[in-house]
Amino acid sequence: MKLLAIDCSTSYLSLAVDNGERTFSFHEKVEQKHAERALPELARLLQQAEISLEQLDAIAFGQGPGSFTGLRIACGLAQGLAFSAGLPVICIPTLDNIAQQAGAGTVLVCLDARMQQVYSACYRVTDAGAPERLGPISVAAPEALSWPQDVSIVAGDGFERYPALLENAGATVVRAELLPNALAYFPLARSGRYPLLPAREAELLYVRNKVALTSQEQQLARQK
Repeated sequence: MKLLAIDCSTSYLSLAVDNGERTFSFHEKVEQKHAERALPELARLLQQAEISLEQLDAIAFGQGPGSFTGLRIACGLAQGLAFSAGLPVICIPTLDNIAQQAGAGTVLVCLDARMQQVYSACYRVTDAGAPERLGPISVAAPEALSWPQDVSIVAGDGFERYPALLENAGATVVRAELLPNALAYFPLARSGRYPLLPAREAELLYVRNKVALTSQEQQLARQK
């Protein structure tokens, strides 16, 4: 299965192409320049892979949660490219991507959601197949994070942003450096767990429908 993967859910732009024999990737912190950098880097990767859009089988992208603007950029890119080349899209949650990278075990993924909140979900990960999510992806204050008793790995920058969360970790393996990476979408896309969709049916997963705190909420947050 020849694939293109896109993730713009964080301050990193993460892109990857699999031509069926080798993978080619770009993963770099670009801050707010996802829209500016994405198409030139995609063109470069396709050239390196010696493959055209039309020769791909599908385009996978991180549907969220994450940066609202970044998610819309990734979805727009995936839809536009898919429409132009007559390809289906595969929408994959960003936390599933983190779980895929974390290693085998019971994995608690926690990503910084800003606004004094974190996105989280728990997974059962084996050496074969896509991670099995054990409950819905949720958003909550860090102190309200649900911590299952049998967690063996914690992953995601929520643990870096809120290090106090690690007081519950004990001997748990900590992978706080993990962020969504386009390369990790390839095994997920091939797992059969995520449907191939027409480009027009691509969906985003915001989890939270609020972009920013009000000035009063920001003041209360600073007082905590």
